[in-house]
Amino acid sequence: MVPVDWREAVCSGRCPVCFFLRQDEFAELSHWVGGNVADPQNRLRLEEAGGFCNGHFWQLNQFHSPQSGSLVNAFIAARLLQSLRNPAGDDGQTQATWLREAATRCPVCVHLRVREAAHVRNFLGWLADAQAWAKYEASQGLCLPHSLRCLGLVQDLALRDRLSKAQAVQIKRLQNGMGALVQKLAAGRRWDVSRDEWAAWERTTEKLVGRSGVSPS
Repeated sequence: MVPVDWREAVCSGRCPVCFFLRQDEFAELSHWVGGNVADPQNRLRLEEAGGFCNGHFWQLNQFHSPQSGSLVNAFIAARLLQSLRNPAGDDGQTQATWLREAATRCPVCVHLRVREAAHVRNFLGWLADAQAWAKYEASQGLCLPHSLRCLGLVQDLALRDRLSKAQAVQIKRLQNGMGALVQKLAAGRRWDVSRDEWAAWERTTEKLVGRSGVSPS
């Protein structure tokens, strides 16, 4: 029996791992909204991290109210000020260190890295289901970063070859969709463009580099 959650992810028109990471990211960002820095676990995580990375700081601004944003950002600003008590002769190194640590220890990023690793392993488990392969091959498939992560875990040479060939088929399908869209629009046949052809160029972006924020393998 194919699990409903992976079937939904594979049929979403996105990389299935990226599909789940979007949900994870939304849930984790929501966890920091509403002044939740008062929560002891959140407080400890922010004390260890120092702050958020650039991307998640700005994404949080889209979630916060002025009150919620003030509570969280004031806590982070106080954390930075503690390290700036004696800046004489520092030449900006303290601030540079804070930026680096906030970027690498961002609690949202740390959470997503753990979830990403779990999703990749779970995807390979799902793929072992007898009904799964046909659905996967017909889908957009894994983005290149997550495909490489999967290949790094697969010992079976036949499965590695099958995954690589499926990747080529899926990329070619996207290429054909983009080509068809360009031809139909050039011929004034806008009404003939299919839903998949309209989406092919954006899906190709994700196919090549993963969703926004995914690091290369």
